[in-house]
Parts: sequence; C-alpha cells; structure tokens
Amino acid sequence: MINLSKYRKLSILAVILLLVTWLLTLAAIWNSLLANGMKNNGWLIFFMISLAITGLGLFYIAFIHTDSGQIEKIRKEAYESGKAEIQQESERNRQAENEVNAALEDSQKVIDSILAGIPAVRSEGGLCNKLLVNLSRELGFVQGVMYIKKSGDALFNPAGEYALTERKPEPFKSGEGLPGQTAMNKTMSVLYDIPENYFRISSGLGTAQPRYLLLIPVVFNDESIAVLELAAFKKPDDFIAGVMDKVLSEVGQKLNKLLTV
Repeated sequence: MINLSKYRKLSILAVILLLVTWLLTLAAIWNSLLANGMKNNGWLIFFMISLAITGLGLFYIAFIHTDSGQIEKIRKEAYESGKAEIQQESERNRQAENEVNAALEDSQKVIDSILAGIPAVRSEGGLCNKLLVNLSRELGFVQGVMYIKKSGDALFNPAGEYALTERKPEPFKSGEGLPGQTAMNKTMSVLYDIPENYFRISSGLGTAQPRYLLLIPVVFNDESIAVLELAAFKKPDDFIAGVMDKVLSEVGQKLNKLLTV
C-alpha cells in the first residue's frame, strides 16, 4: 500500500520551498521596479499574488484529499454501503424464494384437493363429473362441460357437466367450433368475449352470463383425448393455468386407462 503520510510530508516541504522561492522572487521584482523607477507595472505584482493564491488553493485541495484517515473513512463507508446493499439484495432474494415456495405449496394443496377421489373412480362419466365438481370448488368455475373421445371414435362426446341450465352440449369433431379447435391445437385458450347464451347461470336470484371461457385439452401421448369447457366470472390467471396443467397431466393418465379398458 502507498505510504500517503510520507508523500504528504514531502509535499509540505516542497510547498514551503516554493513559497520561499516565490517570496524571494517577488522581493527581487519589487526592488527592481523601485530601483529602475518603473511605473504602471502593478499588474505584475497582482499576477504573482494571484499565482500564489491559486497554487496554495490547489495544494490545499490535493492535501486534504490525500489524507489517509479521510481515505480510510471513505473506504469504510463504501464497504459498509456495499455490504448493506448485498444484505438487502440477499434479503429480497430470500423473501422472493419464500414467496415462490409458499406459492408452490399452495398450488400443490389445490392440486391435491382437485385430484382427491379421482383415482378411485371406475368410469369415464364418474371421472368427468368428479373433476368438474372439484374444479368448481377449488378454482371458482361456475359451469363446465367435459368431452371425451374414445379410441377409434372421431367424435368428442359430452361425458360430464356441471351446473348447466339451458345449453345442451353437442358432440364435435377435432377442428369444429371452439372446443374442436382446442382439441386440434392441443393448447389451452381463454375466451374473453363469450357468445350470447353460450353459457348462462340461473338461480333463484336471476340469471347472469359468465365473462370468461377456459378451453383446455386433455392430452395423452400427444393426442387430445378430452376437452374441458369451463366458465368463470373471474379472469383465469397464471396460478390457475399452472394448476390445470398439472391436474390434467394426472387426469390424462387416469382417463386413458378407463378408455382402453
């Protein structure tokens, strides 16, 4: 490490020598002016004084900024600031990790609740109805239909429903209508503009139309073996999408066993 104290002492000696030289030079100039009777040369004295003041000012600034104690203080402050920043970032990461873990735990609880009782089901219709009831209870869907396609059959036939009133589900082929497009594309989609009377909720308090329609294929071995239509008043979010993805992966395996019996 550079010994700043040593260089500070040397710089002080250098400034003292320069100051003495400057005073001697100024005295010589002054005597010369007086001896030769020169007039109107006050600017030369002013220049010398200004030069001295500027030099001393610059030296002072450099001197205080090379104070080892001050530098050590700045270094410690920078270290503490960096340390605090690292600690805060670590705390934020820990909180984010805890939130992710909590979300995973919550989603797993919901998944387990939705799948509860399904392994014991012995028929396609029983599986569909059980799944729709569990989805309604855990995720807030207000209506639903589940279509399945048996091996060798070109049609997806309604095999389970939940809370349907006026609408009667119709069979469809892959590519026909909204559910047929879902079966063909093998991807989940959310419809924000549900056709009039496509789904309608009726109760003793009146009727209402859900705002969102979730269409989800059940894919097994890269083939759509079922399609879910789920209506909701609340927009499905990423949490619901993640839960449905895991649930239907399990359901696909169970449903395939029932269809191949």
